[in-house]
Amino acid sequence: MDDYDVVIVGGGVAGLTLAKFLTEKGIPFLLIEEHDDFFRKPCGEGVIRHTMGYDFYDLYESKAGVEKEIWNTVIYTRYGEIEMEMPIVMMDKRRMEEELAKKGKGGEIKMGERVEKIENGILHPQQLKPRLIVGADGAFSMVREYAGVKKPILGMAVEGYSQNIEMDEEKCHIILRDDVVKYGYAWYFPKKEKWNIGIGSQKKKYFKEGFEKFKEKNEEVKEWRGAFVPLDKPTRAYGKNAILIGDAASHVFSAIGAGITPSMIIAKIASDFIEKWAKKDFRDMDFSLFEKEWRRVIGKYLTYSYYTKSIFFSVVRNEYLRHKLLARMCKSTTEYYRRVMKR
Repeated sequence: MDDYDVVIVGGGVAGLTLAKFLTEKGIPFLLIEEHDDFFRKPCGEGVIRHTMGYDFYDLYESKAGVEKEIWNTVIYTRYGEIEMEMPIVMMDKRRMEEELAKKGKGGEIKMGERVEKIENGILHPQQLKPRLIVGADGAFSMVREYAGVKKPILGMAVEGYSQNIEMDEEKCHIILRDDVVKYGYAWYFPKKEKWNIGIGSQKKKYFKEGFEKFKEKNEEVKEWRGAFVPLDKPTRAYGKNAILIGDAASHVFSAIGAGITPSMIIAKIASDFIEKWAKKDFRDMDFSLFEKEWRRVIGKYLTYSYYTKSIFFSVVRNEYLRHKLLARMCKSTTEYYRRVMKR
């Protein structure tokens, strides 16, 4: 049985970001990713640049894969357009994950290898029994199940690429109308030479109806890729000898389905705690301190995002009232980012 103190299960943004920070700290690890290439989970590829005092570029420490920086987002409702100012970095997510993997070469990264089950702390079929297991294995996390943590509520989304969108290429565009999709939204995000477009909903029935209409409207898209997305409050992020980061623990701003920046922030926090545990040879690891810290830094805002989404879609059923509420929220967001970004 091979000897690894830290094994990361999952090689998406969360797991690879943790690998990057552990490499910088000189902490050995093994990362196991079931797929043999990157960018397996579809998304809009837009990253919120500044969140809770963290800057995406400080976390990523690279410009590889950056395609465009956007300041304005237009939201289209049944009752008009609402403009919001928020810094978005449009990425080539495949290149981003490749870059994170390069920066995580201080450990061992195994691609195309799947953990089939975890029993008594042993990963099968690898026959590994690490002192610490990190679950970065997404919405259907096996590590989360092993840790005894409840699965979060999931929504569904699809994305594809188009070059035939007649919209302002210097703005992100969001369609928030019940006649497009209920309990969700559609997006048109401009990249360097094409558009990332997609649609998602927290309700399976309405997702299927909305996607069929969206697909007909955007028939030039050659390939659609879908994924389940956590749209819940963040879960407990530890259990047994495991901690969870990213989608595995619903580390997502569920009101807008944005998980990249929160996952990177919590991966950074996890790396700091792993460094402390490593200095004590991984004895007496108090995971509750990790839990307390990430919840202090960003957890309450993720929870607030969940309740905002729930009120917006489940309580405020009138689209006019939603429009008015959204206008106030966008104004507040604009004022916040003007202040913190000194614009």
